[in-house]
Formats: sequence, C-alpha cells, structure tokens
Amino acid sequence: MDVGWRSGCNKFKEGIFMKKFVGVIMLMAFLVMSVVANGAPAKVEISFLVTKPEIVTQFRKTFDAYTATHPNVTISTIPLSGQTIYEKLTSLYASGNAPTITMVGGPEFTAFKDKFLNVTNTKFAKAAYDWSLRRTTINGKIYAVPTTAEDIGIMYNKTVIEAATGHKFDPASIKSRKDLRELLQKISKTKYAPVQLTNIDWLLGSHMTSILYADMSKDYDERQRILGECAKGKFDFMHNNTFNGWMDTFDLLMSYNMHKGSPLGNTYEDDQLAMAKNKVAFWVIGNYVYPNIIAMNPDAKVGIMPYPISDNPGDYGNSEITLTHSFFAIDGVQSSKSQQAAAVDFFNWLLTTSKGQKSYIDTLVFTPVYKGFSVHPSNPLAQEIVSYMKKGKTLERMSDYFPAGITGQFGAVMQRYLGGVCTRKDVADSFKKYWLEMSSK
Repeated sequence: MDVGWRSGCNKFKEGIFMKKFVGVIMLMAFLVMSVVANGAPAKVEISFLVTKPEIVTQFRKTFDAYTATHPNVTISTIPLSGQTIYEKLTSLYASGNAPTITMVGGPEFTAFKDKFLNVTNTKFAKAAYDWSLRRTTINGKIYAVPTTAEDIGIMYNKTVIEAATGHKFDPASIKSRKDLRELLQKISKTKYAPVQLTNIDWLLGSHMTSILYADMSKDYDERQRILGECAKGKFDFMHNNTFNGWMDTFDLLMSYNMHKGSPLGNTYEDDQLAMAKNKVAFWVIGNYVYPNIIAMNPDAKVGIMPYPISDNPGDYGNSEITLTHSFFAIDGVQSSKSQQAAAVDFFNWLLTTSKGQKSYIDTLVFTPVYKGFSVHPSNPLAQEIVSYMKKGKTLERMSDYFPAGITGQFGAVMQRYLGGVCTRKDVADSFKKYWLEMSSK
C-alpha cells in the first residue's frame, strides 16, 4: 500500500507540474503575441527617397536619432541620382522596389496618389494644419502630409550687400525691379558678385515657374482658369504682362550673373559655397539650402526676399514670397505591413515627440506646418517665412497643379534661354506646346 500510495502521489504531483508547465508555456505565448500585436521589436528595414539632395546628410542624422531608440528599425536613403522625382518613382515602382517613404511635390502626388497609404487616422496627420492637407486629401482621406513651410524667392547676403554699399540693408527697400536694378549696379562696381543663377532644371522649371503662375492673379479661381487655358494650349504667353515682367527680371539677373561667361558651367554646390563664403549678394533659390550654407559658414547672414516682376512697387508679386511645401507619403502597395507600421511610427516620433521635433527643427532646419510643436525655429530664414505668413504676403506654389513631368520640360527650355541659344518667343512657344502635350497624357 505504501508503494501504491507513493506512486499515486507522484502521479498527482506530475499532473500538477504538467499543468503549471503548460500554463507557463501558454502565458509566454500570450506575451509574445501581445508584443507582436503592439508593434514591438521585430527587425524591419525601410527606405526613404530623399528628393532634396542638399539635405540628405541632415536626414541621415535624423534617422540615426530615431534608430538610437528604435534599434529594431533600419532606415536607408535612396538618392535621386540625377533623375526627376517623377522619373525616379516611375522606375522604382516599375521594378517593384518602391521606397517605403518618399517626398513628393504636387504633380508627383497626383501621379502616384493611388499608391500611397491612407494616413488619415495617424497621430502625425491629425497634428497637421488643415489648410496644409487640402492638396493631399481625397474624399475625406489623407494620403500625404506636409514636410515643411518653404519659400522661393531671392536669397540675399546681408554681409556682402552692406560691405559693397557701406549701408545697412533692409530687404523691404527692394519694392520693384527698378530698386533691384539700382542695387545690382552698385554692387557690380565692387569686388563682390551681384548675383548668381543656378542652372539646374528643377529650380528653373519648377520653383521659378511657380513664381510666374502665382503672380498671374491674386484670385485663386482666376489662377486656376489660367492653368485651364494653358492646358488647352490657348494661353498667349508672349503677349501676357506677367510673363514678360517675369522674363524681364530674369534678363536683369542674367546680365549681372557671376557665371555670365559660362552660365551652364556652374554647379549647385559651387553656388552654395559662393553664398556661404560671402562672394555673392543675391541668388534665386529657396530657404531649403540654408542648412548647407550655415554648415559651411555658421556666421553667414542670409535671408529671403521677393522676386520682383515690375517697376511698379504696388504690383502683385513684388512684395510677396512664394510659400510652398512638399509632402511626405508612405507606400501603400509594395511595402509590407511591418514596414508601413515602422514608417508611421517614425513620423509620429518626428512630428509629435519633443526629441523628434528637436531633430525636425535643429537638424533638418524645417519650419513646422503642424500644431503643438514644443520646439520653435530659431534660424532667421524660418522667422522671416513666419513673418511673411503673418502679414499675408505669400504666393501659392502653382507647380503643385502642373501635369507630372512638365517641370523638366520647362527647366530644359529655361536652360537653353540661360545659355543664350533661344529667344523669349521660343520660351513662350515652348511653354504653350508643353502644356498642351503634357496635359493630354
């Protein structure tokens, strides 16, 4: 009996042990499933198409800041490699290698919107200002969010201008093309270069033409009507006052261009260095280049002012800068669910946490288009943009409404004009032709 009792007792203990063991296994399985369900540390690699070559380094630093606290995520950058955004995205999607995240302009958003993830219910999308989401909201759903408030105009180098003229410089003193002409003439008599023109197609074909179409009218509906006329091939550029004023200013800048002897020979990097090293007074560009200038010369004193289109100070466009923002979009068709989740988490970190916002402001040197930022921009260009916004002195970026691919065509003809191989009439005729061709695709 003693043996039987012990045998039964042992079996009883074994049964209890097995139940506990199974319970522990089930608990561990439950915990593992909970971890996975809550998006924790499975290794994931995501890619980011950075479409602004001048801030690739800053983005990499931002990625490093994020992955330092999210070691399960690896973020790689994809460069444009000389292609336009449209060309690059077309190639990547066709090859099945779409970037998890990309930066797009208006035309690219229109062309690829069906491939982007619906981010309506994300924390970062809810933080964006409503007006900044109009372009990327379709049937009440948000498919991309703004990157940063940017401006396009004429960058000025305060140090150079004041050294050349011997007087304090106030950008508000340039109220017309006549004012700009007089200042360029004064600077041309000194050791400093009055102005530089960068010959890259995206600057000439997208940013500069945005100024042209924005200056056409104060009224949104009228601007849209003009774009409609352009799309039908019916707009008469050659006899339009705004087009001719825009071209007159470009001619003025060409005549004082420091690269006049070889206008297609300078590089974007050359021009950044010239501005940073206080060699040139003015440059048609946007504030997006500011981080690079400050990196080369922390003491650089630069700002942004309008691109005047007439000799009459009261004309629309002479006192306004073009306000713009590109967009962040997440791939919704080729990226895995875990990649999409990692991309959403990255943007939640970047745009809604104090550490992410610090990277956004201090590393990327962006100007927020989002509510609830606890970190505020301290750089003078960002403050200048905010000042223009508060005064209502901003122009809409019209290239957001252009047909995809047309800015490359505009850029090519403006390069030919800059190089002296075509006339103003050629530019007008080409613009008319490209609008008709690209709008019908």
